[in-house]
Amino acid sequence: MFSKILHTFGARAISAVINLLVAVLLSQYLGPEGKGVQSLIITTITFIMVFANLVGGATLVYLVPRHRPSLLILPSYAWTILMSLVALAFLHFFPLVDKSFIIHICILSVIHSFTSIHTSILIGKEKIGTANFVSLVQPVVLILSLALFFLFFRVSAVIFYVYALYVSFSISLLISFIYYIKHCGKIRVEGLSNYLALTREMIRYGILNQVAHITQMLSFRLSFYVLDFYHGEAAVGVYSNGISLAESIWLIAKSISLVQYARIANTGNRKEAAALTVRLIKFSLAASFIILIPLLVLPVSFYVFLFGEGFGGTRMVIWSLAIGVLVYNFSILIGHYFSGTGRYQVNAITSSIGLVASVILYYTLIPVFSLAGAGWGTSLSYLITSIILLIWFRRECPGWWQQLMPVKDDIRKIKAEIRKLRGLI
Repeated sequence: MFSKILHTFGARAISAVINLLVAVLLSQYLGPEGKGVQSLIITTITFIMVFANLVGGATLVYLVPRHRPSLLILPSYAWTILMSLVALAFLHFFPLVDKSFIIHICILSVIHSFTSIHTSILIGKEKIGTANFVSLVQPVVLILSLALFFLFFRVSAVIFYVYALYVSFSISLLISFIYYIKHCGKIRVEGLSNYLALTREMIRYGILNQVAHITQMLSFRLSFYVLDFYHGEAAVGVYSNGISLAESIWLIAKSISLVQYARIANTGNRKEAAALTVRLIKFSLAASFIILIPLLVLPVSFYVFLFGEGFGGTRMVIWSLAIGVLVYNFSILIGHYFSGTGRYQVNAITSSIGLVASVILYYTLIPVFSLAGAGWGTSLSYLITSIILLIWFRRECPGWWQQLMPVKDDIRKIKAEIRKLRGLI
C-alpha cells in the first residue's frame, strides 16, 4: 500500500507543480481579470463534471470489483452526454460565464468526463500507477500547449487557454481509453435488461455519492461566483490563486485517500478500515502542516513577483484559509472511509449542511470583506464539514483521537512498507 501511496503522491506532486506553472503563466499573461475568467471557466467545467458523475465517476471504484466494467461504461457515457446537454441549456438561461465560452465548456466537460470514467474504472481495479499516469498527462500537455501559444506564437487571450484544454483533455482521453482496453477488454454491447438493472444500482450509489460532491463543490466554489458578482473578475483571479495554493496542502491527503478508497472498497472489515483511516490521518495532518508553513511566511512581494502586478492579495487569501484547509484533512480521509464502505449518505448529509452554512457565510461576508470574506467563509465551511464528519466517525471508532499520537509501532509499519517498496524496485 505504501508504494501505491508514494507513487500517487509523486504523480500528484508533479501535477501540482505543473498546475502552479499554469497559474503563473495565466496570471502573468492574462492579468487578474483574465485569470478570473479562466477560473470561472474551469470551475464551471468542474461543476458539470460533478453532475455527470452521478452515474459513473468515483462510484465506479466501488462498483468495479462487483460488476463487469463493460456493463458500467456505456451507461456512464450516456449520462455524461445527457448532463452536458442539460448544462448547455442551463448556462444559456443563467450565464454564469461569458456566453462565447458556453459551448466550449460543455464539449470539454464531456471529453474530461469520459477520461474520468476510464480512470475510475482503473482505480477500481487497483491499477493506481496507470490511473496516476493518465491524470498526469493532462497538466503536462496543458502547460506545453500554453507555452506554445503564449511564448512561441506570442498570443495571449483566454480563448487560447480553451484551445489548450481541448488539446490536453483529448490526449488524456485517448490514452485513458487505450489503458481501459488493455486492462478491461473491448467494450461489448449487452442486453438492455442487464443495463437497466445495473443502471438503477449506479444511480442509487451515484446519487448518494455525488450529492456529497455536488454540495461540497458548491460549498467550496460558490464563492467564485459570489465574488465575481460583488467585486468582479479581477477579484476572482486573485482569490483563485490564493485558494489553489492553500489547498495544495491536500496533496498528501488526496494521494493517500485515492489508495485508501480503493483498498477499503475491496475489503469488508470495517474495524480494520477505521483503524487504517486513523493511522493515515495523523501522517496527513503532520505533513500538511509542514507544507502550509512556507505559504504563510512568504511575503506579499513574493506573490507579486510570482503572479504579477495585481496579485498582492494572494497572501491574505492564504492566511484566511489556513486553519480550514488544515482541519479539512479529516474530512478527506474520513469521507473516503465512508465512501469505501458504501455509505455515501454520510458524506451527502454532511456536505449538504456545509453548503447551507457556506451560502449564509458567503452572502454575509463577501459583500463587505471581499477577498478576506471569501477566505473566511470557505475556511469556516471546511471546519463545519470536518466537525460533523468527526461526530459520525466517532460512532465507528470510539476513542479515535487517542490514536492520533505517533507511536513506535507506526514507524515500524512505515519501515515494513518501505522494505516492501524496495523489494518491488
